[in-house]
Amino acid sequence: MKDFSQDYYPIGEKCLVLDAGAIFSGFILNSLDRCITTPSVIYEVKDEQSKKIVNMVTSANKLTIIRPEKIFVDKIKEEASKNKLYKKLSDTDIDVLALSIQLKEHCSEVYLVTDDYSIQKLALKLGIKIVKIKYKGIKELRK
Repeated sequence: MKDFSQDYYPIGEKCLVLDAGAIFSGFILNSLDRCITTPSVIYEVKDEQSKKIVNMVTSANKLTIIRPEKIFVDKIKEEASKNKLYKKLSDTDIDVLALSIQLKEHCSEVYLVTDDYSIQKLALKLGIKIVKIKYKGIKELRK
């Protein structure tokens, strides 16, 4: 597996930020867009098939791994607490959300690929677009 690409930003491109479900489902194999994830998502990949997928797509430069900056992680933690979602989010969930808002400064469009309802709920509150993998997901936020 390649080293983490901390300094790489696909400036002006459409970016898809993947949670672990996007890797486990094989979503990344069908995507034509540049995909980005966090080191914590990669650490969640334990099964051999998913490890092969990660190695293949990183070697083909279809997947970039970026650690979110602390300022964005802190912002997500604050927003999660405000919205009573903090206990529902793992550190990995917080990382993919943080990376999504961080990339909004660099990419033309950012989409977070996830089926996790808690991630979707906070992402929508933060103006992050969602791509659902398998399940219906959240269409709109309730007041």
